[in-house]
Order: sequence, then structure tokens, then C-alpha cells
Amino acid sequence: MDVVGVLFDFGGTLAWPEPPGEVLFCEACQLIGFQISPCDLLRVMTDIDGQIYVPLPVARNQEADFFAYGNMMALKKLGFEATLSHGWFIHHYIHDRLQYYKFYDVDTVLSSLRNAGLKLGIVSNAVSSTRDRLAKLSLDKYFDVIILSGEVGHQKPAPEIFEIALENLSLKPEDTVHVGDDYDADVEGAHGAGIIPVLLDRADKYCDLDCIRVRNLTEFQELIRIFK
Repeated sequence: MDVVGVLFDFGGTLAWPEPPGEVLFCEACQLIGFQISPCDLLRVMTDIDGQIYVPLPVARNQEADFFAYGNMMALKKLGFEATLSHGWFIHHYIHDRLQYYKFYDVDTVLSSLRNAGLKLGIVSNAVSSTRDRLAKLSLDKYFDVIILSGEVGHQKPAPEIFEIALENLSLKPEDTVHVGDDYDADVEGAHGAGIIPVLLDRADKYCDLDCIRVRNLTEFQELIRIFK
């Protein structure tokens, strides 16, 4: 097997948010009189993602509405009498404070993969303004294509978003690896598109899953040498 291209998730794979979004969400809620813990929020977010439908793609001028609506629904799921105005406040509170930081191994490994002649892409469940974050972190320079769910109208684990990346890079799925930190979105999604999935488990918490697993990108780089 000769790997020709590598796709990467963004958040949790190449960079992490600080402070975490759920912490900022709870801080914003306290300011408007809602007492919520990060654990409470995380408990309902999976249900929210599965139960509400927000049409994709999302234009840049619609992003605030997109997040405000999701915030409102999360509050309602937790039993609060929330309005869209509450959702807007939370969105702006988070947006003004959230920063992303690169993991220590990202630049070295991406530079090496690119110098080795591999085609590189990002496939992320994210909105268009994520391009600004990538540019601010000087990550965009490594990638031949950046595919964001908010732009293409499909989100992981749907195979269509991976297929769009493959088409843009002129890659065959069997010659492509996808690296991400979410088992359902990244591993199952890539597998469904015929792509080789690799789970990036930086916290070493998925020891018994039926997939290729690495703890950092340096380990992944060694794995790629074996694949090639």
C-alpha cells in the first residue's frame, strides 16, 4: 500500500481551544443568570447535534445565527427558558475570548509530510471563519485543500465531505489516510468513504477500539513511513 495523501481534522487534532468552549459557555451563562456546569453542557450537546437541523452550508454572515441558535437549544435542553438573545450573548462571549493553539508536534510533522511529496488536506466540521484561525496559526500553508462542513454542505461522518476532499486532491480513497481525534466523525466517517482511518488519541483514552491508533503526530509520521 502506497499512501499518496493525508487528510487531517482540525480541532483536537492540529490545535486545541483555550479556554475550552464549554468553560466559556458556562461563564457566559452565569452572567445571564443560568447556572450550568461544563459536564451538564457536554451531556446534552450530543443530543442537540442529533436533534436540531441547521441547513448547511453556512455563509460567513450567518455564522453568528448558526451558533446562537445552537446555544439557545442547548439551554432549552437543560431546562432553561432561553431565547435567541441569550444564544447571541453566549456566542459573542465565546467568540471574543476563544483562542486556538497548535500542538507541539504539528509544524514538524506537517512540514516533513509535505516535503515527502504527500498531498495534504483538512476535513473539518467547522464554519468558514476557521480559515482565519488556520491562517493565524500559519497552518494553511501546509495544505493543498481545506474542506469545511459549513462551506460544502456535508459534515463528518457523512462520506460526501471526504469524497469532496478526494476529488479536489485527485486522490483514490485506498491511497489516502485520514487522521482525527473523534472516533465517530473521523474513524467511522473515513472508513465509510473507503479511506484508511487513524485515531489520534493524545489523552490515551481509547485503548480498546478496533482501529489504528496513535498518541501523537510523531507516532503517525513513523506509521506513514511503514505505509510507504
